[in-house]
Amino acid sequence: MTIKSHLNEVKDEVYKCVHCGFCLTACPTYLVSGQELESPRGRISLMKATLESQIEPNSKTFEHWDRCIQCRACEPACPSGVNYGLLIESAKSGMNEIKSKSFLYRFNFKIIINLSISNWFVSLNALIFRIYNKLNISKIIEIFKLYKLMPSKVVQLEKMIPIINGFPLKSGWYPSKGESKFKIALFRGCVMPGIHGDNMRKTIELLNFLQFDVEVLDDEVCCGSISSHNGDMNLTKELAKQNIDIFLSDEFKYLIITSAGCGTRIKEYQHLFEENSEYYNKAIQLKNKTQDIYEFLYTNVDEKPKGELNLRVTYQPACHLLNTQKIIEPPIELIKMIPGVKFLDLPSSNICCGAGGAYSITQPEWSNKVLNKKLNEIKSIDADILTVSNPGCFIQLQGGGRMLKLNLEVMYITDLLYNSYLKGE
Repeated sequence: MTIKSHLNEVKDEVYKCVHCGFCLTACPTYLVSGQELESPRGRISLMKATLESQIEPNSKTFEHWDRCIQCRACEPACPSGVNYGLLIESAKSGMNEIKSKSFLYRFNFKIIINLSISNWFVSLNALIFRIYNKLNISKIIEIFKLYKLMPSKVVQLEKMIPIINGFPLKSGWYPSKGESKFKIALFRGCVMPGIHGDNMRKTIELLNFLQFDVEVLDDEVCCGSISSHNGDMNLTKELAKQNIDIFLSDEFKYLIITSAGCGTRIKEYQHLFEENSEYYNKAIQLKNKTQDIYEFLYTNVDEKPKGELNLRVTYQPACHLLNTQKIIEPPIELIKMIPGVKFLDLPSSNICCGAGGAYSITQPEWSNKVLNKKLNEIKSIDADILTVSNPGCFIQLQGGGRMLKLNLEVMYITDLLYNSYLKGE
């Protein structure tokens, strides 16, 4: 299939765009560049030009589509209701097919994608990063100015190496403290259990304290967001089928997601299949059982935390939590529920931090531009704690804070809640 044929499948959605420009002020790449082709409207214009045979997409066209973070902030801003996520996935899928004509690209792409969604590979990287941080190699590079010998992209990536919080989370059964209300399944994901194992354990302990049994299944696979963002829709469908079968075969009331990007992908599995097909209907079933952790806690917390924390706290929403799942108030209300916390509104909190899954690795220059704008907004409010709801945001903002030497701690909202409940016992 050509890119044109891929776009032809979503042609009606492409032509919903009336070029009004409401999306411009919501788009992070447009805000840092001022360039039309780095906006949703500009990228859709390239799709229309492709459909109308005005252009034959080439490497320059691909650059503009690749620079999209896929934060989807343009969707709530759009008065015409354009499903931009569907459009950019179609374009990227077509791009991937064209690039895959090269054996070298196809070989490298498959290796990178398959490694990035592998729990053992993420755990191996976590071990390497833990040793790297323990030996304080970043400090050595800075003292001896070794960064002058390194390519600029490598320097940027080195500064964003994450701090590893504990050992990887394993699958298992985690019973409630006291009489259980009901059983929930916790989606482990790829990045978060390897990089932020302790944070996930705190989430489980919090759920146990609130009297929920938690199961982390052994045979779940990647949600498919990494592969779909990079245009491999066949792999995405296979991963979706595996997860649908695994989670629908187990008995639990809710599937709880701690990573907003995973939540959006799982809640949108039905879009991968033909309407009313077997897996389309199964995907709807799973969607109806799936909740983000903050969506779940907001409606299921009977006993409020009592431990006073006395902190100035702000919140950067994950794009997929805000723009696609429309979970806006629950995280903020949960923060405000904590005694002693002074909540500070973050300017332009609806704008992406530039993490975008693998975007910070594939587009480090653009990711850094978006991050710098975000960090300046964070500096302006003098908070003690910056809370987030997604591992990509955590790693991006923690790394950016270290670069600028900000006196600021990045935390998940669940960590903050856990600390308050623990202190109040």
